[in-house]
Amino acid sequence: MHKDLKRALDAIGDIPPIPQVANRVMTAVADSSTSADDLRKIIELDPSLAARILRVANSSLYGFRREVETLRHAITLLGFRTVECTVMAASLRDVFANFGLSEKLLWEHSTMCGVVGGRLAGYGPVDVPREPAFTAGLLHDLGKIVMANVYRARYAKVMARVYNEGISYVQAENDEFDFDHALLGAHVAETWQLPQALVLAIRHHHDAPSELPDTMSPEQVRLTALTTVTTRVCTRLGHGRRGPVEGLQLGSSAAWHALGLGDDDVDPILEAAAEETKRAEGIYG
Repeated sequence: MHKDLKRALDAIGDIPPIPQVANRVMTAVADSSTSADDLRKIIELDPSLAARILRVANSSLYGFRREVETLRHAITLLGFRTVECTVMAASLRDVFANFGLSEKLLWEHSTMCGVVGGRLAGYGPVDVPREPAFTAGLLHDLGKIVMANVYRARYAKVMARVYNEGISYVQAENDEFDFDHALLGAHVAETWQLPQALVLAIRHHHDAPSELPDTMSPEQVRLTALTTVTTRVCTRLGHGRRGPVEGLQLGSSAAWHALGLGDDDVDPILEAAAEETKRAEGIYG
């Protein structure tokens, strides 16, 4: 194992685990016997999370006709999986001690990928469950945030090359470290005992469908392909970048075609993604 990757993996022990409330929410949602009141009692242990759930329920993102005043009502209206996604997004933001401008840009890209992934999951032929699409989008660049925390000075150089030279993160990371954020992020996700489908989406979101392991199920392949498309869409729109990356051709991606998308889908998807991110601004940040 490369020494820098080993050091990064060793340093994972110094990164706080996902907060206890978030872990309890994930466990509760996975249990079919969990009620809205059960979930409410867990979330109420963290007032800031409770406030975030109410904020999301009352946002234009969902457009409920009446004001949502209670946490239980919010949980019922949003659904368990959406609540889980919101808790994960809010909790992950607090996991890392260092949060400067670089991390802010990474976080903006990740959160908007979660929102866009959730929106595109139900678009046309894509047909991927919304909640895993949201979570995979949110977590796909987990390795970048870890690298920015463990190797602050060196990762600043990586980001500078990406922004100034227009090269990919994968190229700049491999030049600097001989490994990339997708590999590290998958190791972190495994350490946190996240579902295998998410681990695979994180690990392979830069890989073409033809390059994916044969052991992956069709559902895992589609989730990974959607995560690839989602991050490209958000990059095209400029989330986490200095501005839109107009030259990024969405329709040329193998993942795009693997989802059954064509050239006629480019503009509708960009419009849907822009609409969704505008509605979500300030909710997950």
